[in-house]
Amino acid sequence: MKYFLKTLCFVLPLITSAIGYCATPVYEIQSANGTFIQVPLRHELFRYSKTPRLDDVVVLDSTGASLPFRVVSVAPAQPKKTEEVVTEPLAYFPIASDATPDTLRQLRTTQIKTSSDKTQVFTSNKVLNNATPDFYLVDVSKIDRNLSGIGIDWTAQTNNQYLEVELEATRDLTNWFSLAKANLVNINQDGESLVRNVVSAVIEKGNVEFLRIKILRGADNLMINRVFGEIREQQQLEKPMQETWSLQGESAKSQTTAYLPSSHSKAVTVAAWEFVRNEVTPVDSVAIDLETRAYAGGIKIFSRASENANWILRHQGIWFNTQIGDKWEKSNPISTYAVRDTFWRVELNESMKASATPKILFGWSPYQLQIITNNKPPYTLAIETGKKPLDNRDQVFNQILSATNPQWIQANLISLSVPPSALAASEQIDWKQWLFWVALILAVGVLLAFSLRLLKQLNIAKTE
Repeated sequence: MKYFLKTLCFVLPLITSAIGYCATPVYEIQSANGTFIQVPLRHELFRYSKTPRLDDVVVLDSTGASLPFRVVSVAPAQPKKTEEVVTEPLAYFPIASDATPDTLRQLRTTQIKTSSDKTQVFTSNKVLNNATPDFYLVDVSKIDRNLSGIGIDWTAQTNNQYLEVELEATRDLTNWFSLAKANLVNINQDGESLVRNVVSAVIEKGNVEFLRIKILRGADNLMINRVFGEIREQQQLEKPMQETWSLQGESAKSQTTAYLPSSHSKAVTVAAWEFVRNEVTPVDSVAIDLETRAYAGGIKIFSRASENANWILRHQGIWFNTQIGDKWEKSNPISTYAVRDTFWRVELNESMKASATPKILFGWSPYQLQIITNNKPPYTLAIETGKKPLDNRDQVFNQILSATNPQWIQANLISLSVPPSALAASEQIDWKQWLFWVALILAVGVLLAFSLRLLKQLNIAKTE
């Protein structure tokens, strides 16, 4: 009987582990040609994984064997073309409507005076120094590089936060041809700003001598501080990958602000919406999408880990969503630091209550999964449930890499469309299977007991 109990104590944990453990594939790795494979993970993976560090993730080959892998928390940089923007101040003149080509030619001998970094030319000629000009003349005869656009800095007031402008060019101060039309914006509120002040146009050096800027809308009391040429030079920079996704919310039950910094703070009425995430991806940027609803006002963004926890203020400032020509421009995304909270809340000014529910936009730099394969594709990424069998994949992974400097081959993930509920179902106890194993153990135990008893009787008979 003693031997039976020892055997039972040894076998039972193994059987329990075998029954409780399950690895459910949720992604297949596509284009996995090579031994060392690197895969960018998607935010949807955190719908399945129950651990922030993805401890329940496993990579399997076609036979179901576990492969060594590691998760790189910081996405490796990838080459990406970007542009370096350089500006060059340009001399400009406010020109009255009765200016003639001969008058404009006098600009060649005009004494230029500048104030601070302003590049407006001041002269005693009223035609060239007019308070309500018909257009602004810009001298580009001395530029030594091609320009990609003309920028305007102006003091924004209520009537000219938006400008509609036309840019024209000439080679002889008589015949003008259009280069571009654009809508510019310059909004400032409570320290936040939204500025789009460049008219995009290719201006080759030596091709034209003068430009003229016509203000088609917003010219009243316009105070231009600076006109500059913009030069965009393409260069190869290292930029991390970025994944973004949106989430639709619903109107919050409480339409008073959740921001009460002190016990004496008054409850302010706001327009509030709340959002519930179905994953715990560590987001590093947050934005909102108001679609085609214009807005320039305050915003507060909160989050919390659970429904009963206190709201944590993540951002407070000004948010812009405005139409410029045919395009809608909005404020830049708000930076966060690996926030995994499930519940989010957005508060805007009370006047936005009647508007459609905004979307909240999340962004993160995807983790990279590095895998050492065994030439037995297809490979799958699975989620483990139940008690995890012991393995040494981390040790194997480190030992292999210590002796080599691999070139990682990029691959992609293909979703197997497994609902997260399928993982929850796999965690439920299969009583039929348990009863089978229990019956089997009892049967083996009975046979073992009879065998021991028979063996004991044989030994007694031999002794006699």
